[in-house]
Amino acid sequence: MLRTTDAPPSPTRATSIRNLGLLGLLGIAGVLALGIVIRSSGNGPSPLDSWWHDVQRGWRTDAGIRVAEAFDLVGGVGIVIGVTVVLIAAFLIARRFRSAITLAVAMAVSETVTAAIKVVIARPRPADSLSDVDVTSFPSGHTAAAATLAVTLALLIGRRFWAPAIAWIVLMAWSRTFLEAHWLSDVIAGGILGASVALLARWLVVTAEGRLQKRREARLLPVH
Repeated sequence: MLRTTDAPPSPTRATSIRNLGLLGLLGIAGVLALGIVIRSSGNGPSPLDSWWHDVQRGWRTDAGIRVAEAFDLVGGVGIVIGVTVVLIAAFLIARRFRSAITLAVAMAVSETVTAAIKVVIARPRPADSLSDVDVTSFPSGHTAAAATLAVTLALLIGRRFWAPAIAWIVLMAWSRTFLEAHWLSDVIAGGILGASVALLARWLVVTAEGRLQKRREARLLPVH
C-alpha cells in the first residue's frame, strides 16, 4: 500500500541517496564503455554472447516461446507507458508528489538514453530473431524499461518490492535472449542502464527538492 506522503530524508538517508546517485552515474558510464568496446570490436557477438545464444536455441520449446512472447508484449513501449501513467496518477492521488516526479523523470530519461545509445552503437540484432523488432540491438530497450520501472518502484515503495523487482528484470532479460532478439551483453547492459537511471533519478529529484526547501527556509528567516 502506498504511503500517503513523501517524508523528507534524514541526514543519514540523504547520504545514502547521494551514494545512489554516484552508483547510477558509474552504471551509465559502464554501459557506455561497454558499447564503445562492442562498436570498436565490429559490433558482433562476443564468445559469451554466442555461447548463450546457442544455449537458448537448444532450450527452445513452444511453451517457452509463448511465455517469452508474453513478456515481449507486456514489455512493449505502449504498455510500459500506460503502466507508468497509471502509477504516476496513483502517486499523485496519494499526494506522493516526489514519487510521481521521480518515476516520470526515470522513465523519460531511460527511454531517451536507451534510444540515443542504440543509434550511436548501431549493433545489429541476431539474424534469427523471433521478435518483430527494429534493427538495433544494444542495449535492450525492453530490459532497460523493465529495470527502470522495477528499481524505481523498489526505491519508492520499500524493501518488500525488491524481490519481485529483481525477478521481473531477470525474466524480461531472459525472454529477450530466448526470442533471440538480443545478445546476452545487450540485456545485461539494458538491466544495468535501467537500474542506474532509476538510482540517478531518485538522487536528482531528492536533491532538487532539498535545494528548493532550503531556499524557502532562507526566505522565511527574519531579517535583522
